[in-house]
Amino acid sequence: MSFYDEIADVASGVLKEFKQGAVTLRRTMNAPSDPSTPWIPGAPTPVSYGLDAVVRGVTKDRIDGTLILAGDLMVTCAVPAVVPDIADIIVIDGVDHAVKRVEPIPAAGTAAAYRIFVRK
Repeated sequence: MSFYDEIADVASGVLKEFKQGAVTLRRTMNAPSDPSTPWIPGAPTPVSYGLDAVVRGVTKDRIDGTLILAGDLMVTCAVPAVVPDIADIIVIDGVDHAVKRVEPIPAAGTAAAYRIFVRK
């Protein structure tokens, strides 16, 4: 086990213990296509992944007035089953939030956690 794998385990334990509310990552996937018509994609199907996460407002130094705004939220989560993407939706206590930015922690190498910036 590498150093970053160990750090990811520690981050996961801390975020699981102190998680706030119900936070999920929802991704729309296409169901398998019908074998008789493989050129037609399957129906879009939402898939949800529970997150061990804490949510807070963005800090002043993160606000750029374009991508990140003052009313946005910052979700810090343990490494989920899938790598978060800006096409995903983060659901916080039943309310959908659009993903504006995803930052792995650390920025390079094996992610120990993710910081996801979202907007209602």
